[in-house]
Amino acid sequence: MSTLKRWTALGLGAALISGCGQPADADKSADQPQARQMGAGPGEGGEGEGGESGEGGVDVAAAATDPTVYLSALAVVEAHIRAAAAAAEAGERQAAGEMFAHPVSEILIDMAPTFQTLGVAPFDAQLMAASTATFEGADPAALKIRADGILTTLDQAAAKAPGGAASSAVLAGVIADQIDRAAMQYGTAKGSDAYEPYLDGYGFYVTARAMRDEHAVLLGREQPQALAAIDQALQLLAAAFPTAKRPQTLSADAGPLVAASSRAKLAVTR
Repeated sequence: MSTLKRWTALGLGAALISGCGQPADADKSADQPQARQMGAGPGEGGEGEGGESGEGGVDVAAAATDPTVYLSALAVVEAHIRAAAAAAEAGERQAAGEMFAHPVSEILIDMAPTFQTLGVAPFDAQLMAASTATFEGADPAALKIRADGILTTLDQAAAKAPGGAASSAVLAGVIADQIDRAAMQYGTAKGSDAYEPYLDGYGFYVTARAMRDEHAVLLGREQPQALAAIDQALQLLAAAFPTAKRPQTLSADAGPLVAASSRAKLAVTR
């Protein structure tokens, strides 16, 4: 039994989540459309027939066989962890605590059967521990250490993606998906005073940037057009998400962000 399910059975999981605050409706609604946009069809990260998407907008039914979907699910978790650590550093402790916990209900519970099939040990306890530590007053440096530990766990889980080592097309597709999520969240943030959509978008942006930097050589060799489109989109996102702390005014135009994210997706050579 997962840690969250054990805590829920004891009544502690609900207490923690209610203490953190429920994920904002804007946060969820901005995440949801991405399952429809994660690739054009089966084998490209799209929703397969009969697939069911979790709250994070991931087709969990396809994740066990489609590496783009599987790695995109992990990237969504990574985005939340990077955002949580950055929010803690920016003094946004409430948002950081919530952000550490969100992927457990949004992604990990639904992905549990896939993780079991692929031999990935449950790691929801790491996220809940980081969330608890945040609300108990752990300093940002300690939370950064916890976040780095979770990122290492995610790297280990990524190594067990279906089909073995990810191709350049898969990696470019996952990065493009993160860019798309960031652009969508920015549009949602512009229409709301809520912090969560902006912080979510920031997490997606910095995760796309980190993945781009990690795989730049491979992408430059095998996906040059995609890399160029990704770089153009990231340049726009850098201006939209200058820091983890939401600016007083969101001055970037959401339209060019969405257009750039579409170009990045279309530029991936399958």
